[in-house]
Amino acid sequence: MAHINLLPWREAQRQQQKTQYVVMLAAVALLTLALFWTIGSVVESMIAAQQQRNNFLQQQIGLLDTQIAKIKDIKDQKRQLEQRMALIEQLQANRNVAPNVLDELAQIVPPGIAFRSLNRKGNRLEVLGVSESNNRLSEFMRRLEMSKVFTTGDLSSIVADTSKTDAVSEFKLTFNISPTVAPEIAVAPQGGKS
Repeated sequence: MAHINLLPWREAQRQQQKTQYVVMLAAVALLTLALFWTIGSVVESMIAAQQQRNNFLQQQIGLLDTQIAKIKDIKDQKRQLEQRMALIEQLQANRNVAPNVLDELAQIVPPGIAFRSLNRKGNRLEVLGVSESNNRLSEFMRRLEMSKVFTTGDLSSIVADTSKTDAVSEFKLTFNISPTVAPEIAVAPQGGKS
């Protein structure tokens, strides 16, 4: 006889397919969640590592900034020391100027001329004096021009004093000390950092 199956096999097959579908769906969902969690963990660890590197770089940049500030201060101190050293060298070079100037004046001033005052401002000398005659004053001017210690003499006034028995002329003479004998002292401005 023929075998007839009267059991509801189609419903059982549908139920089995439905169960397989739900299991597959749950497995895919779990795999998807695991994949997202893994990707999230990897990205989070990469972000943390990058943040750590950024923090390290910020610390190093801060250290370098302080070192740069120290270097700038040291350069300023060096510049100030160099200025002081240059000034000291100039003062050393100029310390013998006064004896040389006075020695040269003693040699070139002819008899008959006397100084009442001698003022020095930088390398400029101003002499107030008296002369027995204009010829002696002219001789003094010629000797000034030939001198290697002095330059550019300028006679600004001659006044004859006839009230005394000796006829004398008062004069005012300005001249410069040669730069080869007394270089100008260059004073650098103090203060401000550059």
